[in-house]
Amino acid sequence: MIAPLLRKVDSSLLGKQIERCNSRFFYDFKVRQARDIIKDTFVIFSGNLPVAVSGGKDSLVVLHIALEANPDVSVIYNNTTVEFPETLQYMRRLQKEWGFTLHITQSDKPFFKAVKDRGWATHENRWCCKPYKDLPAFQFLSSRGYKAEITGTTRTESIYRRSLTPIKTPKKEPYIIRVNPIYDWNEWEVWRYIKENDLPYNPLYDLGYRRIGCWCCPINGPTHYKRLRKTHPHLFKFLSSFSPPHPIASKI
Repeated sequence: MIAPLLRKVDSSLLGKQIERCNSRFFYDFKVRQARDIIKDTFVIFSGNLPVAVSGGKDSLVVLHIALEANPDVSVIYNNTTVEFPETLQYMRRLQKEWGFTLHITQSDKPFFKAVKDRGWATHENRWCCKPYKDLPAFQFLSSRGYKAEITGTTRTESIYRRSLTPIKTPKKEPYIIRVNPIYDWNEWEVWRYIKENDLPYNPLYDLGYRRIGCWCCPINGPTHYKRLRKTHPHLFKFLSSFSPPHPIASKI
């Protein structure tokens, strides 16, 4: 009877030791690395380095670390005009609570008018990214003389980003250097940092959304639109009756 209890105690102690070890590795290496990347690039760019945020969990972590290094850092949020209403509200609330300077950029042309003119984007032709994500932010950065920005991009997001580095120089327009402090973090580590630092995250995650970008993105799968029909019936209704027909929502 005693031996099994001793093995259980030993196993519990071992588990705690492993957890402490993992925690130390995480904070001694990855978190410290992220802080060092931001501090070093602030020096390289003489502090003239804003943070680009999306309203998602990754850029939240980066913003928190950047504000620790420089409380006066500027923050850029690009509104594609098809953001979830919760995300817009969340960004305003976060700005008020944390007290940072927020610059919101967006395209002059309404998104759905462009879809009527060009049709929905596809995996092969993501025509909407440049005019609704890249260009508005790039124009703002250029007008302020910024040569680089801090992002929450990670190499685990897609196979196309496996070669991501802490500082990424562009190979094509827009010619803005991207600083990626958490380039080597995974999703679990991002959530761990958020929970351990009690950061206020976007409420869309609690509704089951894993990605909180454009709510009508045709690259999202059927699960996204089934969830949208449940959580945002007015948006789904608009989308399901839109012309040209949405490639996924119109079939659900």
